[in-house]
Amino acid sequence: MKTDKLKYIDYPFFQDDLAYKVNTDTIILGMFLDKMINKSVLDIGCNSGALLLYAHHNGANRLIGVDIHEDALKTAKKNLEMYAKDYELHCCPIENFESEEVDVIICNPPFFEMNNVTDDAYIKEAMFEESLPLDDLFKAFRKFMKANGTVYMIYQADRFPELYEMCKRYKLKIMKMSFVHDVKSLHALRVLLKLKIGPMSKLKIYEPFLIDGGKIVKPAAYEEKL
Repeated sequence: MKTDKLKYIDYPFFQDDLAYKVNTDTIILGMFLDKMINKSVLDIGCNSGALLLYAHHNGANRLIGVDIHEDALKTAKKNLEMYAKDYELHCCPIENFESEEVDVIICNPPFFEMNNVTDDAYIKEAMFEESLPLDDLFKAFRKFMKANGTVYMIYQADRFPELYEMCKRYKLKIMKMSFVHDVKSLHALRVLLKLKIGPMSKLKIYEPFLIDGGKIVKPAAYEEKL
C-alpha cells in the first residue's frame, strides 16, 4: 500500500500495489464532472474510490461505491473515511446490487473487447467488457438514476456508435461530450459523456482533452473547475 495524491484536487490517496491503479482515464473523468452540491453519487466499479473523491470535491454529500473486489473496497474505505462522513461500499456485481435511486452515477467501466491478453483475473475483470457488458451497464443507469439524474462515463472513442445506440435504446440523451486525444495518435482514444433521461437531441461537443507524454492538457473550459 502506498500513498499518492489525486491530481488537480490534491487529496492524499491510498493505492494497493496489487490492484488496478488510477490512470489518466480516472483523472480525466474526474475533471469532466460538474458541481454536484449535496447530491448522492453512485460509482459503478469504484475500485479504490478515486472517482468518489472527485465527486466529494465537487460537493457530493452521499457516496456509494460498488465493486466486485473486496480488496479494492478495503482500500476505498481507507480513502473515503479520510474525507467523507456519509458513504457506503458494497461488494457485488451491479446486477445484484439494490439501492434507492441517486442523483448522479459515475462509471469508468471495463470496455476492451479482447480477454486473452493477460492471465491476471483482476486486470481482466477491471478492463474487459465481459465482466460488465454495455447493455447491463445501461440497464443499471436506468435502474438507479433519478428522473432528473445524471450519468458521467468514459469509454473507448471508436465504440461511440454503440454508445449512441444504447442511449437511444434506454432513452438517454447526451448533454455534453468531449473526446480524449493523445498527441501521438491520429485518432481519439476515449469519449466522455454526460447523460440524462430524455430523447436524443443535438449534441454539444466540448473541447477535447489532450494527453502529451502522460500529462493531461486541460481544455480552457475546465481550467477553473478543479
